[in-house]
Amino acid sequence: MPLSNLKKELLPPVLLVLLVGVVFANTLLNQFVYDDKVFVVNNQFIKELKNTPLFFTDPRAFSGDRDFMIYRPLAALSLSLDHWVWGLRPAGYHLTNIALHAINVLLVYWLVLFLSSLPLAALLSAAIFAIHPAQVETVSWIASRSNLLCAMFLLLALLAYLRNTRQNYYWSLLFFILGLLAKETAIIFILLLVLYDYYFILKVDKNKAANMWWSYLPVVAISGLYLLLRTLVLGQVHQRGWWGGSLGYTMLTMSKSFYYYVKVLTIPWVLTVDYVLDIARNVRDPLVFEGLVLCLAIIVLALMISHKEKLITFGLFWFLIALLPVSNIIPLEALLAERFLYLPLVGVSIAIAVPLSRRKAVLNSILVIILLAFYMFRTIQRNMDWRDDHALWASTVRTSPESPRAHFALGEVQYRKGDYNSAIKEYRAALELNPDVAELYNVLGLAYEGQRSWTAAIAVYQAGLKAKSLTDRTKVNLLLNLGNCHSHLRQPDIASAYYRKVLELEPGHPAAKHNLDLIIKYFAPLASQ
Repeated sequence: MPLSNLKKELLPPVLLVLLVGVVFANTLLNQFVYDDKVFVVNNQFIKELKNTPLFFTDPRAFSGDRDFMIYRPLAALSLSLDHWVWGLRPAGYHLTNIALHAINVLLVYWLVLFLSSLPLAALLSAAIFAIHPAQVETVSWIASRSNLLCAMFLLLALLAYLRNTRQNYYWSLLFFILGLLAKETAIIFILLLVLYDYYFILKVDKNKAANMWWSYLPVVAISGLYLLLRTLVLGQVHQRGWWGGSLGYTMLTMSKSFYYYVKVLTIPWVLTVDYVLDIARNVRDPLVFEGLVLCLAIIVLALMISHKEKLITFGLFWFLIALLPVSNIIPLEALLAERFLYLPLVGVSIAIAVPLSRRKAVLNSILVIILLAFYMFRTIQRNMDWRDDHALWASTVRTSPESPRAHFALGEVQYRKGDYNSAIKEYRAALELNPDVAELYNVLGLAYEGQRSWTAAIAVYQAGLKAKSLTDRTKVNLLLNLGNCHSHLRQPDIASAYYRKVLELEPGHPAAKHNLDLIIKYFAPLASQ
C-alpha cells in the first residue's frame, strides 16, 4: 500500500482518538464518586486477582452487596486488574475508561465505514458518538465500566459477523459471550443481526436468506444458557417488582422515559444523574402521550425512508432496539439514566451523521462545526460535575431539585465535612420530598447530634420510629441513637430503656451492650447513694 494511502487511512482513527483524549482528559483529575465506593473502594473482592473465579459465581463479587442483583463478571475482572495496576488511584481507572471509550469510537467508525463505504459519514458518526454530552455518565463514572466493555464486545461481535466467513463467525460468537459477561445488555445482539441481515443482505439477495437463519441458532442458544447461568447465580431475573405495581403502569412510565431520552439526545444541556419520574397510570399524562408519539414517529420515519436510506433506517432501529434492555420489560432499579444511552447512541450518531455528511455545502459544514463544538464544550463542562461527590450532588440538586436521593447524598457529603448546618438543610429537603424513609430521620438526627442539639435529635429519632418504611436495621439504629442522646442529657434511666430495646431486637448488639454496661457501672452507684 502506498504511503500516502496508508496515511489517509490512519488519519481518521488518529483524529478520533485525539478527540476522545482532548474531551475526556479532565476526567483524569476526578475522584471516586457515587457508587465507585461500592464497586471499587469498599469492594474487597476486586482487590485480589485470586478472586477471579468468584466474579463468575458469587453475586457479591461485583458490588460487594448482594442487594444490587448484578451479574457482570468481566466488569469486576476489569476493575480488579485496574486495582492490581493502580491500587486506589482513581486516575488509572479513568484512564482505562477513556481507552475503552476510544476503542468503541473506532469500532463505530469501522462499522459505519463497512456498511456505507462513506469515510466522511463514518468519521462524523464516530465523532458524534465520541463526544455527545450524554456519554459523560458512562465515561466519567468508573462504576459504569460494564457499559463500555459490553459495547466494545458487542461491536466486535457485529463486525466479525459482517465479515461473513466461518472463522469470523466463531469470533463473533466468542465476542458475544464476552459481551454478555460484561453486561446483560448484549442480549440484543440477535436483534441487531436480524436488523443488519434484513436491510443489507435480504433486501439485496434473497437467495442468502436460507443460510442466514441457521446462523441465528447458536446466538439464541448462547443467550438462553447465559440467562440460565445468570438466574442460577443471582437467584432471580428481575431487580425489583413492577413500577407502580403492574406491567401496564411500568410501560406507561417508560413512555415518559422515552420522552426524556429523546430530549437528552437532541438538547443535551440539562443533564443529571438522578431523574425523578412520577409513575404514570394513564395515557392522559402529557409526557406519556408525547413519548408514545415520538416513538411511533421514529418507527414511521424509519419505515418510510427504508427503501432509499437503509443506513439511516438501520441507525434509527438500532436506537430503539438498544433501549429495549433498559425499558423495564424485566424490572430494573432505574427508570431512566443517561448511561443507558451509551449503546443507543451508536444508532443515533449514524442517523444524524449520514444526512449531514452527504452534502458538502457550506451550510452543512457550519452545522457540523457548531454541533461538534457545542458537544465538546458541554461534555468537558459536564465532566467537571463528576470530579468529586460534592460537585456531583450539588449539580444534581440544581438540575433535579425534586430528587430525595440528591439531597440525601449532598447532605452526606456535608456531614462528612462537619458542615452540620448544610447537612441538616439537605436532609430536611430530602425528608420533605420523601417523609416515609426512616433512614432519613436517622441521618438527620446524627447531624443534630453533630451540633450537640440533643433535644432536636431526639424529636427526629422518635418521628423516624413512626415512618412507614421502618426496617429492623433502621429501628435498631434509631433506638440506639435515642439512648445515646439521653445519655448525653444525663438521663440514664431513659437511655437504659432504649438500650434494652435494642438488645431485645438484636441480642448481643456490641454498642448497646457496652453503653448499658457503662450506665450500670457509673450511674447505678450514684443512684444508691
